[in-house]
Amino acid sequence: MAGRRSGGRRLRWPSGRKGAWLAGAAVAVLLLLGCCVWLGVRAFLAQQEIGEAQRLAKVIQTQVVAGQGSAAQDSARQFAAHVDAGRSYVDDPVWSVAGHVPFVGTNFSTVSRLADILGTVTHQAVLPLADVAGTISPATLKPSHGAVDLKPVSAARPAIVQADKALKDASAQLAALTPGDGTLPPVRDGLEHFRTVVGEAAQQVSAADTATSVLPAMLGSDGPRTYLVIFQNNAELRATGGIPGAAAEVRVDHGKITLGRQAAGKNIGPFEEPVLPLTDQTQGLYETITGQYFQDVNLTPQFPVSARLATEMWRRQFGQKVDGVVSLDPVALGYLLKATGPVKLPSGETMDSGNAVRLLLSDAYADYRVVQQKDEFFATAAAAVFQKVSAGGFQPKAMLDALAHAASERRLLAWSPDKQEQDAIAAADLAGWPPASSSSKDSFGVYLNDATGAKMDYYLREAYSVSGGMCRQDGRPTWQVDVTLTSAAPPNAATALPRYVTGGGVFGVPPGVVKTQVNVYAPQSAVFLGAWKDSKPLDVHRDADAGYPVAQTYVSLAPGASTTLRLQFLGGEHAETTPGLISTPTVNKPAFSLSALSCKDVAR
Repeated sequence: MAGRRSGGRRLRWPSGRKGAWLAGAAVAVLLLLGCCVWLGVRAFLAQQEIGEAQRLAKVIQTQVVAGQGSAAQDSARQFAAHVDAGRSYVDDPVWSVAGHVPFVGTNFSTVSRLADILGTVTHQAVLPLADVAGTISPATLKPSHGAVDLKPVSAARPAIVQADKALKDASAQLAALTPGDGTLPPVRDGLEHFRTVVGEAAQQVSAADTATSVLPAMLGSDGPRTYLVIFQNNAELRATGGIPGAAAEVRVDHGKITLGRQAAGKNIGPFEEPVLPLTDQTQGLYETITGQYFQDVNLTPQFPVSARLATEMWRRQFGQKVDGVVSLDPVALGYLLKATGPVKLPSGETMDSGNAVRLLLSDAYADYRVVQQKDEFFATAAAAVFQKVSAGGFQPKAMLDALAHAASERRLLAWSPDKQEQDAIAAADLAGWPPASSSSKDSFGVYLNDATGAKMDYYLREAYSVSGGMCRQDGRPTWQVDVTLTSAAPPNAATALPRYVTGGGVFGVPPGVVKTQVNVYAPQSAVFLGAWKDSKPLDVHRDADAGYPVAQTYVSLAPGASTTLRLQFLGGEHAETTPGLISTPTVNKPAFSLSALSCKDVAR
């Protein structure tokens, strides 16, 4: 009906100030929602781009290692494109404003900062390194016609130097980046992951920078070099591996490598007095024979000291001054043979990665009863491997892996009298010192020296255990090291093994028995508490070596026998509860375990 009101109420927009306020609020809400959607979409797209960049990073690493230079360059360009795209999504005015919003803004500002750092790393490190990936790789360092081409190393230097600086700067920036309290777990986790990745890359490129800065000169780019290569025999243990049974000169001149004079260790010296001054600590622990007998220079675990002594003995014996020392053992030789494949020896045997240790440290003693024949066999075996390596007869990636494997077990050591070169050697973890701790980790060093005077350590087996516990109110942990030694010699070792292996009792050790000097180096902050042998209190010789507390004792084992030494030390203030442990490289891989220490078992 006309003029009749309906039962419902008509909706009206408020008028006046109240209407304007509500309209403004509605617009603000719509803008806020729009910004949130905008930020969410861009965050999603950025995450997609960075995820694809992460996938490509692994591809680039694989291609570089494989020597696929062109493919690595293509992948690096794709990587950079995805990084730049991801960076563009978090680099606009809306994202910038969001970074200033209280509490939640820290997420946007942190992501923006990470994107900037990633972009810098990409263009100043990843791309330059990819550009030289085709010119320097394991394959390009492979000798050809007995020589290594040094030009690619020199050509790659500028890119490596630039990448090294970029990664170090990025690591510093990431270390200083501190997100606020409102940072979400995904952002915080992303920051930590990025720190780890950049930190590891910075270490690797820094090592490459150090190595490439000295490698050309070490390979004779500035003139001929002569190196002393020492072959350690683990059948008769020394602290760094084994007795220096043989040595050889290796000469390099503008990358060309040749094998020079070879000599048995027993034919160098002995000398009436130590060839170089020895510290009172070295003499107290290892006697003056360390500086008198070539075969005893590595009774000390300080390989730089051993190398200096060896070079001086070589000079006095043959009149040849050498420019550095490299040392390896038969186990490391076996690793190299995985890359070279089998080698045929002049004696008729075929030596490969599976039989090298047995052939050199066991079979040779049974097959060659005359010492001169043994020495000649070792010399010809080493020469056969050298000739194959120097001729480029190996797989580059496999050789790189073999060298890394040997270095990780401290079976490959090096020393140079030149400080810059020695720094490079240390950066590659080939220096063999310090024995116990690094700046980032408290560790024990357990070093074994043969005291049988023979080759019975082929049958020695070792197991180590480290435990720790916080049993004091002053925050100093208690550390415990267990050293278990076992003889795997046959029951009839005294008569079944050659006299050259058993020693025949010449040094007062009954034939068939393995006698070992055990030296436990504790972290520099440690204080000795006590020692036990098979649960009975043990009196040990206590000394120090270059600031490291040392506990020294001897163990004698009949065939099949086993014994356990236990030593406890008080750690330094705020030291970690459970330290690490490194040990003398032997013919086998020792068993190692970590555990917690019960305070009821701590010496009082």
